[in-house]
Amino acid sequence: MTRITENHLKYTSYNGVLVSLGLFSIGTAFLMSILPFTFKNFGFDQSFARDLTSIFYLGVLLGAFVTKPIVNKLQYKGGILLFILLYIVTVVILAIYPHISIWLICRFFAGIAVAGIFISCESWLLLVTPKSQQAARLATNTAVLCLGRAVGQTGISITGTEGYGPFIAIAAMITFSLVPLIIMCKTAPIITTTTKISLDIIGQINIQGLLGCLASGLILGSLYGLMPLELHNCGYDQHKTSYLMACIIIGGILTKPLSKIIQMKLTKPQSIVLFSIIGVVAILGFQITENTPLLIVCTTLFGSAIFALYPIAIAQSTQSLTDELLFANAQIMFFAFSIGAVLSPLFAHPFMTVPHGLLDYFILIFVGISAYMLIHKAPPPTPKVQLT
Repeated sequence: MTRITENHLKYTSYNGVLVSLGLFSIGTAFLMSILPFTFKNFGFDQSFARDLTSIFYLGVLLGAFVTKPIVNKLQYKGGILLFILLYIVTVVILAIYPHISIWLICRFFAGIAVAGIFISCESWLLLVTPKSQQAARLATNTAVLCLGRAVGQTGISITGTEGYGPFIAIAAMITFSLVPLIIMCKTAPIITTTTKISLDIIGQINIQGLLGCLASGLILGSLYGLMPLELHNCGYDQHKTSYLMACIIIGGILTKPLSKIIQMKLTKPQSIVLFSIIGVVAILGFQITENTPLLIVCTTLFGSAIFALYPIAIAQSTQSLTDELLFANAQIMFFAFSIGAVLSPLFAHPFMTVPHGLLDYFILIFVGISAYMLIHKAPPPTPKVQLT
């Protein structure tokens, strides 16, 4: 089982994880936004962006499976430290060896590292949070990540896209993310025995939560790799593209207050439907307006919609689970997210041959997940699953 340390509901230890995640997200967002703009300098074709995105999320997919044995061996804190160090190594190699094959390998291992970090942190968060507060805490987690990503998106305007400067800044920021984890996290959940994913556990999966995570992956898998190119194809220059991307991420910061208000009135599946509607309206507004203030409003609302899906879906998936099953559930949900993220560039790429095609792809995902939530009602609550 997973034993919780003394500060179960005080969140002190997890605050260090939260700060580390924020710093880590600054560096990773900076890297994701800068990579497409380095292709010209290194002689890469623009189509390489799709390959990098796909191989990264393939690594994320594999990471969903390899995380558990590593965390069982090193515990939560040691596992997260190892995954962050692995990511730093991949950044350094990207800067030193600008070759397509090496970059693909590095992004694959970076995906494994990201999966390990987020699965470990997410299960840590759920373990120290009562179920009644999990959606709000997950939204806080999302808000911190989005704030970091928003800051990271603006890094291009500071360092530019040429030379080693951007990579040095990225490696330094991710290295700094180790400090709060080491200093602030004095206690953490302790894994004493392992819980493997079995058919019994799979049979208890909440389908609405699973599909919510899948839809989130189908959107976010294309957001970082292809959205900058979409904005560039729409006629926006490098600086305006970075600021519009930052607005999308800032919208994610608004997820917590919006999600909290909405879930006071609606169930979690109904909340997913409402956020999907907000996303569709925001995309349509973006497509028909050229007014800068309206563009900012639309991209911010779009960001709120896409970043709300995952935390709400995760909270929905844990309603009937005991603490011992939270890590296994986090693996399964992250696996669903990863499947969507891996397939996303492949599904989205054909849409990019027409103006605003990627945005039309996002609309299809929002409409699809909303239709499922409306047609398939949530089953009545079931007793908590117990380990035998």
